[in-house]
Amino acid sequence: MDTATHRNNPVVCGFLLLLFCAGGSSAQTRQQVWGDEFYGIAIDRSTWSFDYGPSNDCAHYFTDRPENARVQDGTLRISARREPYNGYSYTAALLKTSRAAYWRYGRIEARIKLPRTNGFVPAFWMMPEDDLYGWWPRSGEIDIMEHPTNQVDTIFGTVHTGAYNAFTGFAPQGASIRIPDAETAFHIYAIEWTPDTMDFYVDEQKYFTFANNHSGSAAWPFDRPFYLILSMGVGGGWVGEPDATSVFPAVMEVDYVRVYQDMKDAAICGADFVPQYSTSVFYSAPNLGGARVTWSVPPDARITSGQGTSRIAVDWGTLSGDVVAQASSRSSSYLLAAPVIVSPNYLRNPGFEKGVKYWHKTGPFPAQAEFTLRSEGVRSGRQFLSVEVQTPGVNPWDAQLSQRDLLLEAGKRYRASFFARTAQAPSDVSLAVVNAATFAQYASKTMALTDTWRQYYLDFVAPSTTLASFHLNLGGHTGHYWFDDLALTVLELVPATQIRNGDFSEGDAGWTFSTLWPAQATATVRTGEYVVSISHGGVNVWDINVGQAGLLIEQGKRYTVTFDAYAAAPRTISALVGRNSSPWTVYSGSQIFSLTAIKRTYTYSFIMNYPTDSQARLGFDIGGSVTDVVFDNITLQ
Repeated sequence: MDTATHRNNPVVCGFLLLLFCAGGSSAQTRQQVWGDEFYGIAIDRSTWSFDYGPSNDCAHYFTDRPENARVQDGTLRISARREPYNGYSYTAALLKTSRAAYWRYGRIEARIKLPRTNGFVPAFWMMPEDDLYGWWPRSGEIDIMEHPTNQVDTIFGTVHTGAYNAFTGFAPQGASIRIPDAETAFHIYAIEWTPDTMDFYVDEQKYFTFANNHSGSAAWPFDRPFYLILSMGVGGGWVGEPDATSVFPAVMEVDYVRVYQDMKDAAICGADFVPQYSTSVFYSAPNLGGARVTWSVPPDARITSGQGTSRIAVDWGTLSGDVVAQASSRSSSYLLAAPVIVSPNYLRNPGFEKGVKYWHKTGPFPAQAEFTLRSEGVRSGRQFLSVEVQTPGVNPWDAQLSQRDLLLEAGKRYRASFFARTAQAPSDVSLAVVNAATFAQYASKTMALTDTWRQYYLDFVAPSTTLASFHLNLGGHTGHYWFDDLALTVLELVPATQIRNGDFSEGDAGWTFSTLWPAQATATVRTGEYVVSISHGGVNVWDINVGQAGLLIEQGKRYTVTFDAYAAAPRTISALVGRNSSPWTVYSGSQIFSLTAIKRTYTYSFIMNYPTDSQARLGFDIGGSVTDVVFDNITLQ
């Protein structure tokens, strides 16, 4: 879709894929893995969701009413209508498969007949499911078909990327083709997408190829999954307002939408971050002509419906792990796995390790703010979010970072928190938790950031059971801010840990591993455990170290560390909490533990008798021995 339309329709959230299966790489090996033929009597809302409200410079208001989108006589009819609605003169609809279905590579096609009247932009397009490389346009956009109806016979196919967009001086890449009867007959609009090229077709006529120049994600962000969108825009800069000749309702008619993939590119679709004890979370796998799909989930999760089909519902417990699907048909088979992180943190992707997936930003008008992912000076993990407010807005929320659709329960006590620093210390930002529908404020707090990473808190009681939003408001004045490891959790669970990724469900994110000569060792995460394999133990116990830094240890408070560990044979290790720079003060005193080949839980406590340290480290010294060590479930209360 055009850039203006997209900016007010950011991706709400996303999902994850990991896979392996049989299949070739040529078009002849593709199989249909998904489709909607619109045979029923209603739109399938388990697959299609809607946008609501206005969208940038267009003149319409999006709704999910049957007047604007319905299934009729075997087709989907998306209608733009002239009618007063919420202060607008026109209504229309935008349907998307975000959260439910998305794909990386393959042939994506739809058979569509376009409206025959002035002033509209019907479109069939795709947006990134996870925004790994940042917000639009950095993570890309694929416009399979756009048709400004004032250009009666012209169809456009376009891609937008960080390098090619309306703001860089290098225009979006694309082409157009003349289809004389586009407004009176159905045609098949398609892309064929591989790791190296994206070909655009009308029927079987290829009219544009966008090639991967292998220069990186700025030019080719198309190595991640994208979801489908069908929409009808009314007015806007491309076509102008409808005029006296415009016919209402203007209808975009969709006969079907289909996706074909090599099975090596297929994936499970579903939520990759879920709060503990979430219920009815859906996952779907390719549907191979009705083949039986056998699913498995982690031990304390439960499949509540769909076993044997291509779509299941899962009730989660507390354990992270893989959702696995296995199926076979006469022509092919697959075994797919999607890792899922289960957390007491209601905020998904809290450390931006998956880009800006699940996060929203406001700006740039009236505030001017630049939101980017950075890795230099990171607090933990691979990256963090940098926000530079160049021009303040009228209100603090004119530059805002937020996450939505967070279910709070009446009467429960919650803590919202984040780690941050600023280039202009001290500098104020405000944190607020609000009702997602009414924007009524449940709690807010203004905090003065410093020039070092620190953690900031806001405690509150939810007044009702409802969906809420987490807002960081930054638009009150100019400033440059860095954010990482944001959280929203039930307050009673907050003491569970300050440690990030203590169960290693995110691999080794947040953890550092070091050796000093002559020690030789490697560290890997296997089946959710941190395994240290030692070939030379060195001379001293500190010659091999596993640790995590950036912890807030406050003077006068009592802390407890717990961890699970075992070794290939009986041996000792040293554990500590201390300063992460010279003179390397050990706040906890060195704690010595004797490990065996049986996995056990170990614990130690100490009182912080030194000045508060916001950059403290927790560490394990495991040198001086060639016996391998395994860690899991590390917490700091």
